[in-house]
Amino acid sequence: MDARWFMMEDNLNYIEKYIEETKEIIEKIDKKEIDNFIKILYDIWKKDKKVITAGNGGSASTASHFASDLAKTVSNDSSKKEISSLKGFKSICMNDNPSLLTAWINDSGWENAYSGILNTFLEKEDAILLISVHGGSGWSGNLVKAIETARSKGAKVLGLVGFDGGQMKTLSDVCITIPKDSTPHTEGIHLVIQHLIVERLRQLINEEEEK
Repeated sequence: MDARWFMMEDNLNYIEKYIEETKEIIEKIDKKEIDNFIKILYDIWKKDKKVITAGNGGSASTASHFASDLAKTVSNDSSKKEISSLKGFKSICMNDNPSLLTAWINDSGWENAYSGILNTFLEKEDAILLISVHGGSGWSGNLVKAIETARSKGAKVLGLVGFDGGQMKTLSDVCITIPKDSTPHTEGIHLVIQHLIVERLRQLINEEEEK
């Protein structure tokens, strides 16, 4: 029998298992935390405050994507050719400026890099939105330091994490945890959650336009 047939069967079994695991994980996510996440962000938007995002590795790209969607998609999605009368969020991603980020890393070390940036941009009643697979444990101490800086400035802390939630689960005002010891599942579901939150915020913001 053709060896390619066996490979296809193995692939299909793997695909089925991965999808089933993803379904099980999604069912276990605390939906109340997602609700609280949306409420805090919507309040930030209404108060015209900033959201500053950050992540490391794959989570850095999710942080960049999140900041982009908050700034644009919530008020002007791809179906709108005209510029909406409503503004999106004042959102920026700290890992989107390599010159600034690497300057802080070079001069003050990796652990202090995000804190240094926040010291300039973050103000009272703003929010930081941090994304981490391991919840700031081990090699993501820069995120824990960022939380300390945010607290000192009276800002909200939103976390999007995986595994057991790490330090961010206890240090954040709201923390959505993907309850699985798996980096691929965590990073993938983070994007699903991100789009869920952005879509709901888009609905809420567009309802403002109708008032």
